[in-house]
Amino acid sequence: MHPNFRIINAFYYGQYLIQLSFWVIQPFIILREGLDDSDKFGNSLFTLCSYVRIVGIFYAFCALPALVIERSFATYLLESYEKKPNLCIGTFIVMFQWATAASVGIHFNRASNTVEHTAGAIIANSLAVILNKFNEKLNSKYYYAMDRASYSLSERFQITENIKTAKTFNNIVFSIGFFNTIVNVCLILDNYDIPVTYKNIASVCCDYAILLYGIIVPIVYYIQTESWQKRVAVMMKGCCKPKVVPLKDTFGHDMTSHGACEETTRYFEMLATQWK
Repeated sequence: MHPNFRIINAFYYGQYLIQLSFWVIQPFIILREGLDDSDKFGNSLFTLCSYVRIVGIFYAFCALPALVIERSFATYLLESYEKKPNLCIGTFIVMFQWATAASVGIHFNRASNTVEHTAGAIIANSLAVILNKFNEKLNSKYYYAMDRASYSLSERFQITENIKTAKTFNNIVFSIGFFNTIVNVCLILDNYDIPVTYKNIASVCCDYAILLYGIIVPIVYYIQTESWQKRVAVMMKGCCKPKVVPLKDTFGHDMTSHGACEETTRYFEMLATQWK
């Protein structure tokens, strides 16, 4: 997996943990301060939590477009992308994500009508799906031209990696699209004059959809990504590795106090003595 791909994923999951922390803090603020719906946004800490959470939500909406754009660079810079880290690309994408999420999120919290914000998120993700399909077809074209074209080994690897990632996105996009739809519908409902009960239900559904979004999408990603499975398997083996207890004599003294080299030398010296 390319470093840029890992950078984008790391920031995505990192912001989710921050967003989740503020989601947990908000109910405690309401209970401690005795806030109700009319005055809760008058509390500065509660308002800060709301801003952080909505910025995090729009950052999550940018996740799929960001990953697809990174794969587009991998397709365009086919000759050199695997050879060079190109960390400036990953850094630029993450910074652009944060700038977009912050500007849209802050405006969302202050706007009287937020339909255009959620519609923009839906359009951005739809365009990302289309671009991913285009990348998959383009890389498949490169792949079938391998026998006729003089691709280097790194280019062949990058083509294969791009195709695998595109196919993975095709499977992941359904889970992302499902939760994006729920969250966006809940956010849109808040703009209409409906009973407070329905608005509260939509708010609860939105909160738990975001919670499940951050849990289920990585699980789907893990199932679809072989490199993740191998890495987790290695980590689990390392955690479950039995502890080696040093050999001790009757009196509890360490019988292997020497280094491995000294122990080997001593063993062969004893063996040579027995052979004489």
